[in-house]
Parts: sequence; structure tokens; C-alpha cells
Amino acid sequence: MTGFTDRVAQGILNHVVGKTTIFTLPTAYVALFTAVGTDAGTGFTEPSTGAYARVSTAAGDWNSASGSAPSLITNANAITFPTATANWGNIIAFGLYDAASAGNLLAWDYFGSFNWLPATVSAASPAVLTVKAHGYTGGDLVEWSVEYGGTTPTFSQSNFTGPLTVASPTTDTFTVTNGATAVNTSTTGGGMVRKMTSQAINSGVQASFPASSLSITSA
Repeated sequence: MTGFTDRVAQGILNHVVGKTTIFTLPTAYVALFTAVGTDAGTGFTEPSTGAYARVSTAAGDWNSASGSAPSLITNANAITFPTATANWGNIIAFGLYDAASAGNLLAWDYFGSFNWLPATVSAASPAVLTVKAHGYTGGDLVEWSVEYGGTTPTFSQSNFTGPLTVASPTTDTFTVTNGATAVNTSTTGGGMVRKMTSQAINSGVQASFPASSLSITSA
């Protein structure tokens, strides 16, 4: 799930009970992802060609964290990447590492400040997701999760590995496709969905994210 990786969450818990001091204050390097992984900080895919490089930030590049359940931190200054000399692909998320390459992923999030919403899934062809007053439109991208409870339904065609594309939306329901294939299910399920955005960064483009456009939340 978005937010802290296991490394940070476990470090904070060990710190607050006096077991071990949390790791040394890092330099945060912003990375871009074409695919996301797990809370263990593995399985994330960054662009590998076209002059891509993580961007080093300083404390002053970030606003102070604020809010409650969840707390939120955003960038105070624009975060600007090198100009792409080849296509970087479709970027769907960003993360904070403690090194310019390799290193440890500390936190990550999808682009756009969208909430996770509870969802139920019917056994149907195509499967119908019921999400109260979701506000999605056809063509929106969503991600599915059962990290905080629920069961992914058994799918008979395509699957719930995102991003999924919203189809046939009504006020409280919609169906989804995985690529061009409708998602059909043979059992019911329940979990959470969240809208996400995808941005293609092609050769010649310099990606720059203005102040307050990158946000990471933590409960």
C-alpha cells in the first residue's frame, strides 16, 4: 500500500518503544515508477534509459508534515528531472529513496491526491464493482488492494493486477478492463480501489512537478 515501506514503519515502531534508534536522517532522492511493488520496497520499476536519474532534494524542498489520519507531506519547491533523451514510458507513481541509485525505498505514492474507497465486487461477466459515490468517469485508471482486509475475487478472464480501466460507470458502480480485456469473475470479493493517473514522458520532455503536486500520506 502507498505510504511508508516496511523499513520505515518498522524503524519508527522500534524507535518509539526505545528498542533501536531509527536510521540516520537521509537525503531524499525522488524516483519515478512505471510499475509499483510491495511494502518490502521491492518490485518497483524505474525508467532505465534516456538520461533518467533520481532527483536529490533537501529539507527545504518539502513542506512540514501536517494533518491527522492520515498525515500528509508535500513538496514545497518544484522537483525537476533531466530532459529525457529517450522515452521513459508511462509514469504512474513516485518514491523517495535514500540514495541516488540502489539504496532503500522509504515511501511512495501514486500521482494525484485520491482517496482509497471501499469496494465490493460481484461474480459476473463483466464483474461489477460497487463503490459508493466514486466520482469516476470512463477511462479513469484505478488500483485494487486488499491490504487492509477483503478478498480478491476469482477471475475467469483477465485479472485485478492494475492499473485497471473504468468502464460503464454509474453513480455507485462500474466495470473494469485490464488493458483491452474485460475483467470477469466467478466469485465475489471486496477490498479498496483508488484512482490514479498515468503520464507518458517521451524523448525531449523535461518532467517537472510543481510545488504541492507530490504528496505522501501516512496514517
